[in-house]
Amino acid sequence: MTIDLHQLPIPDWGLHCARCRYPLVGLSAYRCPECGLSFRIDDLVQTWTRLRDPRFDGSELPLPDFGLDCRTCQAPLAGAATRNCPTCGEPFDPEDYRPAEEWFVIDRKLAGAVSVEVFESVLASEQVPYTQARDKLFFVLLGQATSHQLAVPTEFYFEVRWLLQRSIGEMDAARGSTEPWTCPACEEAVPGHFDLCWNCQAPRANA
Repeated sequence: MTIDLHQLPIPDWGLHCARCRYPLVGLSAYRCPECGLSFRIDDLVQTWTRLRDPRFDGSELPLPDFGLDCRTCQAPLAGAATRNCPTCGEPFDPEDYRPAEEWFVIDRKLAGAVSVEVFESVLASEQVPYTQARDKLFFVLLGQATSHQLAVPTEFYFEVRWLLQRSIGEMDAARGSTEPWTCPACEEAVPGHFDLCWNCQAPRANA
C-alpha cells in the first residue's frame, strides 16, 4: 500500500506550515499562502503522520489472521465466519482484544518471532503511522522511553497484527516451517525455528 507523498492538492494529513502553523490541506503548491514560506513535503511528513485509513477495523468476516485466539479454548480465531469461535462456539468480539489506549506498544512480546527492529521497516513500507523510543512524541504519548519498542495508533491495531502474521508466514516459508514448541522454563509458545525462547532465552528442551 503506497501513498504518493507529492500528490497535489495536499491531502488532509494534518500538516501545518513550519513557520506560521497555517494548515496545508488543499494547497496546490508547496508554498504557504499565509506567510509565503516554501516547503518540502518530505520535511513535514514524519513516521507518525497519518497518511491513510487502516486496512482493517476488526469487523471483517471471515476473520482475517490477526493472530487472535479464543479466550475460552485458546483455539485460533482466524477464518471464523461468524462472531463465534469455530472450535468451541463461544461468542467473541474483536474489539475486546483492541487496547483501550490511543496508542499501543509493539514490543518483543507482541512481535514474537518478528524482530521489532525489522518490523519497523514493514510499518514504514506499508505507511502505517508509528513512533519509537528515540522520538520525543513517544515519551509524550506513553510517558516512557524504552528501547526496541514502537508505538502505533490503536486504530491500526488489527492491521499491525495482520502484518505480523504475514511476516511470520514469510519467515516460515523462507526458513522451512517447523512445529512450535513450549518453553520448559516459562511455558511460552515459541516458533519452531527458534532454538532459544524469545521470552526468557531458555533453550529448547531437546536442544
